[in-house]
This record gives sequence, structure tokens and C-alpha cells, in this order.
Amino acid sequence: MYDFLRYKLVPPVFIVVFTGLVQILSLFGRGDDLTARSVASGFLGNVESWTIVTVFSLWAFVWLKIPGPTTKGPESPTGYVPIYSDNGLTYYFVTLLLMIALDLLSPLGLSSRLYELMPQLLGSLDILAMVLCLYLFLSPSDDPVTDQGLPSIYIFYRGVNFHPRIFGVDVKQLTNCRIGLMAWQLLVWAFFFNSVERNGFSMAAFTTFALQTVYLAKFFYWEGGYFHTIDIILDRAGYYICWGCLVWVPCFYTFTSYYLVHHPPIVGPIGATLILAVGIMSIYLNYEVDSQKQLFRSTNGNCLIWGKPAQYLTVFYTDHNGGKQRSLLLTSGYWGIARHLNYDFELVLTLCWCLPGAGLGLPPFFYFIFLFCLLVHRVFRDEEKCSWKYGLFWDKYCEIVRYRMIPYVF
Repeated sequence: MYDFLRYKLVPPVFIVVFTGLVQILSLFGRGDDLTARSVASGFLGNVESWTIVTVFSLWAFVWLKIPGPTTKGPESPTGYVPIYSDNGLTYYFVTLLLMIALDLLSPLGLSSRLYELMPQLLGSLDILAMVLCLYLFLSPSDDPVTDQGLPSIYIFYRGVNFHPRIFGVDVKQLTNCRIGLMAWQLLVWAFFFNSVERNGFSMAAFTTFALQTVYLAKFFYWEGGYFHTIDIILDRAGYYICWGCLVWVPCFYTFTSYYLVHHPPIVGPIGATLILAVGIMSIYLNYEVDSQKQLFRSTNGNCLIWGKPAQYLTVFYTDHNGGKQRSLLLTSGYWGIARHLNYDFELVLTLCWCLPGAGLGLPPFFYFIFLFCLLVHRVFRDEEKCSWKYGLFWDKYCEIVRYRMIPYVF
């Protein structure tokens, strides 16, 4: 039953349901009537949306071709060591400042058009993502043994290769970081700009925008660390990741900001300021947790954690060639409290940028609910991977660091 659900039922249901859902959300979020005609109207995009999507995608692609510093990711299960462009922070600030300048200094009305064109933009992104996923599905596999016996629809959904490249550019860095997350940033700016134009300045709307902006700036500063996460290490480039980042992220991750344009927040300035402060603290703590692991990894454990020598468990595992490899699992600092403590602070942050929509019903909190489910699921996926990789060593590690995510609870 589990195999039937995982391999044959979930992939087609996700592909059909989520493709339609993004159009429904784009209309619902701004108070439009939901009819079959209105939902279908955005599926193919239009000339304007295709122009915006094409220009932005090429802009993101070109930045990954600019000569400059690079960084290596972890070795894949097939033995490949990916190399990534390391100009993310520069790309982020240049792109965001260019967007702001176009809004403030030119008559284009770009942010207003982005808000008005959301259904068409998502339709264009959806087609682009589907074409990319089909290309990736038809590409030769670097690990054909693991595909044997799996339904084609599942392979399309999961992806074929871990680190495919197009014209020398890593597909997941392009879709996940440079298009998906940058689109998230540009859209929340556009929605905040629209909110100010339509409703006047609101500290609550600013809080939602500001927290997402600081979070995304932190991401691009830390982009090299992202290449060591489950999205890159465990997930292949297929519908789940590539469509998710190209379409679902611009649609759903921005939804609270999008919703607050047509539904002005009622949270007052004092409450919004307190929420902003808690959110900023959560970003700082999330960064501290991630930085601690990066420091530990970069120094091979020869570092201080909270003023004391790092404590860790030395483990061994067998690589794809059958050779024995050594690894270190951090057991002190934040990582000695819970195995995924960083997720706690990410959830608090997300709640903070949703809270300005308090009093407007459940829609402003859609993303928080989704992220909670996603991160809990990711905890189990990550632990399944680690248990398979490290075996009894992982059991020993779990005895030392007892809690998965929430100390004394879970």
C-alpha cells in the first residue's frame, strides 16, 4: 500500500492538483471571483508575462555564467562533486536594487503590473517548469540502477539526476536559488509597494515584507551552506524540486504579502513592531545554528562551540564505490540540543511574518501551516537518509542528541 501511494498515486495527484491550485490562489488572494473561466484564463500566460519571465530567467542564467569565485558542494551518491557559482549576494542586491529603482524612478509601474499579472506569470512559469522537467526526465541517468522498476511518473516527479547542468549551469542552483528565491524577493517587494499605493503605509505590511527580505538576504549570504542541505544532497532535479521552486515558491511562499494587498492588515503599529523584533531575533538564531555547523564542517571539528572545544561523534560509512569513509557528527552547541533546532527558529520566523494578517482569517497563515508540515516531513526524510547511511552509528548519535526538533517534546 505504501509503495502504491508513494510511487503511483501521489506524483500524478500532486502534478494535477498543485498546477491548478496556483491559479486558484492567485485569484483568491486578491478577491477575484473563482470561476472555471477565470481559473483557466491564466494557464497559458500572455505576451507580457512571457516577456517578464524570459527576461528574468535569462538575467538569472547570465549571472551564473559570469566568471568569479566558486564553491564546491558535497559529493553526490554517484560520486560527483558539484561546483557552484559563489556570487549570490551580489546578484541578490543588484537585482533587488534595480527593481526598486525601476519602481521609484521610472514610469513602467513594474510592481503594479506584477501584482495584476500574477495568474499569467504563474501560467508562464508553470509551462517553463514543465518543459524543463520533461527535458530533465528525458536526459540520460547518472544512476540508472536506482530507476529500475519505478513508474515513469514517479521518476518525472522525483527527477533523474542529482546535479544536471544546462550550458554549464547547475540546474538546481538556477531554479532553486537564482530564479525561485529571487522571484520570492521581488514579488514581496512588489506586493508591499502595491499595498502602500493602495492602502497607505502600514507597519504590519512592512513587517511581513521586512522579515522576508532579511530572511532572503541571509539566504543569499549563506548560499554556499544551502548546497549542503537535503534539497541539494538528497533530492534529484525533477518536478518536486524544480517545479516547486519555479512555480510554487513565487505563488505560495509570497502568499501572505499578496493577500495583504487586497485585505489590509488590522494589526496596529505597536503589535507589528513587537512581531518584527521577535522575527529578527529568530532570523539571527537560525543563522547562528547554521553557522555553527558550517564552522564545524569547515574546520573538520577543530573549533570552539560556545567557548569550548567542539564535541562530536566520529562515524564511518560505505560510499558508492564500496570504500569506507569517515564523518563527524556535531553533538554540542545548538546541535547538541536537538537534531533539527534550526527548523524551530524558521517556524517562529514564518509565524512572525504571517501574524500581521491576524484577524483576517486563516489565509495569511497558509504558508506557516504548509511549512510546519513540510519541515516535520523533512525531519523524517533526513533521519531516514542518515539511518541508512550511518547505521548503528546513527543510533548512537540519537542517544546523545535525543530530540529531533523540539527539546523535551519531539
